[in-house]
Amino acid sequence: MSMQQSQPGTQLKIKDTITLTARLAQLLAEEVDLLGDMKVSRIEALQQEKIFITNALEAQRKLVDKHPYLLETIPSQDKHDLEEVVNVFNDILQENHRKLMVAKEINHKIVQAIKAVVKDQSMSRVYDGKGYTGNQPYVTLSVTLNKKV
Repeated sequence: MSMQQSQPGTQLKIKDTITLTARLAQLLAEEVDLLGDMKVSRIEALQQEKIFITNALEAQRKLVDKHPYLLETIPSQDKHDLEEVVNVFNDILQENHRKLMVAKEINHKIVQAIKAVVKDQSMSRVYDGKGYTGNQPYVTLSVTLNKKV
């Protein structure tokens, strides 16, 4: 068997790769919309499918790494279609990342605001021999949210 021949059953399913990449781009676009609307909790529902698709695409990548000659078997129209869907995917991925960073920053500002309010409300009154002299803050205060963005 020469290097250019595939093992029985070894084939690159390029149309599946194109479809999976397009669906992953669609899921990321849904995430972008949810992030834009600050509906972060609804993103979790998309994770299972994203993991499934990512694993399937990774399997295709490993197949190509193991059998690089399979790339030569891709029809030119499929190559063109894959390039187009990858370009769309990369654009959406960049927007997704940007929105994630914005949501993370907003989350940080919310936590800081909550900490400030709690700190203001947790001042203890201090009295001296002449009566009330003001507020004394407690030593430390730590607030975090239990969800990560």
